Amino acid sequence: MKIAYLSTHYPFVSHTFIQREIAGIEAHGFEVFPIALNQARDTDLLSELDHTESARTFYVKGMSKGRIIAALAATGSRHPVAMLRGLRRAASGTGLDLATAMKRELQFLEAVLVWRHCARHRVTAIHAHFGQAPSTVAQFAAAFGDATGRGVRTWSATMHGWQEFATEDSSDLERKINDADLVVGVSDFTRAQLMRLSDPARWDRIAVVRCGLALQEFPRRATRAMAVTPVVVSTARLSPEKGHLVLIEAIALLRDRGVPMRARLIGSGPFRATIEATVAELGLHEVIELTGPLSPSAVAAELGDADIFCLPTFAEGLPVSIMEAMAVGVPVVTTYISGIPELVIDGVSGFVVPAANAALLADKLLEVARCSDLLPLLDTARARIDAQHDITVNAAQLAALFRRRHGDPDRSKQS
Repeated sequence: MKIAYLSTHYPFVSHTFIQREIAGIEAHGFEVFPIALNQARDTDLLSELDHTESARTFYVKGMSKGRIIAALAATGSRHPVAMLRGLRRAASGTGLDLATAMKRELQFLEAVLVWRHCARHRVTAIHAHFGQAPSTVAQFAAAFGDATGRGVRTWSATMHGWQEFATEDSSDLERKINDADLVVGVSDFTRAQLMRLSDPARWDRIAVVRCGLALQEFPRRATRAMAVTPVVVSTARLSPEKGHLVLIEAIALLRDRGVPMRARLIGSGPFRATIEATVAELGLHEVIELTGPLSPSAVAAELGDADIFCLPTFAEGLPVSIMEAMAVGVPVVTTYISGIPELVIDGVSGFVVPAANAALLADKLLEVARCSDLLPLLDTARARIDAQHDITVNAAQLAALFRRRHGDPDRSKQS
């Protein structure tokens, strides 16, 4: 079975889980055609696999303007009615908001380019990651394929967390959920939010498939003693919702209490300048380092040397970085939000605190640093990863759902 995988960027340093998922699906007999709306950046190609995946990915905005115009003109002349209906559908529900209407029209034209690519390769199913632009384009591509009777006919999407629900009105999420042949949530929390927005008659099309790890790539490290000056590692995009400033404040509070602690912040993003300014303002430049983005092997090495992993996030789905730390055997300190408590149970498989409270985070980091026996907790953490986040098992679940919902496009549209 052939299926296209659509995302905004691919490969992308923050979305290695998509790469793992594609490999897992291919292991179950699928031929996957990666599609990304935006051209991959050199800074995101950190491994040989990244370069290989980039070479086989169709980049919608990587086409020249001349090729785009020619492709749209050829499709319009061949399917004029479907083009006009698609443009009208794209603008529906935008009212007098001309900016949103124009954005949707452009996304429809991107969908036509995606449809052409899929039709060329005889791909009738498309799966999008995230509920904003990728799902919009996938939805439009499937509708266009339905109108023409060829190319993409069915579509599905994986929804992750807070960003989809924070933009649920502007991204027309309710209509997408009710229209899709399958919607996957990465946690029970995500599925509950999808159910909140959808017609109960469509709930059978909403499933939970958790993000998975290739467990052999994350062997449990040897038991080690906590360093005199513990090293806290945080792997996350440098953006406001990840809570880096709270971790920095917690490190400052511990310093003021005479408790030394170092931190290494791994990742890149638009909030870097603000984080650097805060580190300088608090006089922490000697103990907090921003490494920038690292390759998966380098991240694994950082986890191997870490004493504590901390993700003080304000808004998430269920972070893969937490799974990686738990698999390796690093004690995790994070926040009690969204799907995180489904994996990290305070004092059992990790440690959780309320979001945005630097004082409580400092207390918890100190508690972990002074814990005399973390081994039972680390054993439980690894067991939970093995049970819930094995990509081999989870990809099999997703493959079965794809065959059920995408196997026959005509039957799927009628069911």
